[in-house]
Amino acid sequence: MKRILIYTIIIILGIPSVAVLGLLVFLQLTEYRPPPIEFVPTTGKAKPLASDKTEFSFLTWNIGYAGLGREMDYFYEGGKKVRPGRQDMDKYIKGICSELKSTDSVDFVFLQEIDKDAKRTYELDQLEEINKVMPDYCSIFAMNYYVRFIPAPISEPIGKVKAGLITFSRFMPENNERHAYDASFSWPKKLVWLKRCFLSSSYTVFGDKQMILVNLHNSAYDSSGELRRRELEILQTYVQREYQKGNYIIIGGDWNMNPKGFNRQGIRSGDKVYSIQNSMDKTFMPGWKTVYDTLLPTNRNVDAPYQKGKTGTTAIDFFLISPNVEVLKCVTADKGFVNSDHNPVYAKFRLQAPVSGSSQF
Repeated sequence: MKRILIYTIIIILGIPSVAVLGLLVFLQLTEYRPPPIEFVPTTGKAKPLASDKTEFSFLTWNIGYAGLGREMDYFYEGGKKVRPGRQDMDKYIKGICSELKSTDSVDFVFLQEIDKDAKRTYELDQLEEINKVMPDYCSIFAMNYYVRFIPAPISEPIGKVKAGLITFSRFMPENNERHAYDASFSWPKKLVWLKRCFLSSSYTVFGDKQMILVNLHNSAYDSSGELRRRELEILQTYVQREYQKGNYIIIGGDWNMNPKGFNRQGIRSGDKVYSIQNSMDKTFMPGWKTVYDTLLPTNRNVDAPYQKGKTGTTAIDFFLISPNVEVLKCVTADKGFVNSDHNPVYAKFRLQAPVSGSSQF
């Protein structure tokens, strides 16, 4: 009887270990491993870019996979919920589509956190839904999150996630590339985490130059700042090389850090505002301009449902432009975080004509 009891205890204790080992093997074998640089096709139709066009309008918005609207909190950031109720998710995606439809004159739209097939958003293809309200745009999608099964939290696993970032363009690009960041969390966390990247699209301007647009979503939950520093290094190497060719660079998205010169005391929305450690240093890429609305926050904490004046907010969604691009305007739309934990940011830029005889142009 003693031997039977011992064997029973061993079996009972061994089952969870076998299950965990099996899950790790499964995640290792199915891990998403994108190449360093990957060609990304353009979907849909758009008009060609006029050779004399020099002013362009932009929108950048992390839509929070239509799962982090005003009512939501999130377990990973101190809340309790794993996903919204189906009615709330439907309400959020409807509101997001309405906002995008109302701004259909914008030339380029950078969106982050788009779910294509995920348990957390009821397997809804959000790209398909958004495409319906943007018929005059072509789209470029780059995946940055593809995990077959996320086991956390144990009580209600996140399950499958297939998501990414997307650029909508009123003009047909000539080339699109997904550039992988080579920094990541350590094993085994990296098996269930995002594979961060930036998405570049190029257009011919001034006859023989390129306008390079970069849509990005950089690392969060990086307490040491090492991931974000490495991501900036990779981004800087790429865009400075393109700028030295005389090209025009406009970068926008969710940086998960404050822009150069951010002053939380300047926010005038009535929100509680904080600064993020390990943000963009003021010496980063001298001569390049960080472009953001100094009066309004773009992101809120999701440790609890949003309450103005109580919920922590900050600014992490902004643009970075090369010295040969001029800022015409930049405004954050104060949407009260109704449909996402981010507010959309609108901007307009002008390309400066190449300088004859310049070594840089």
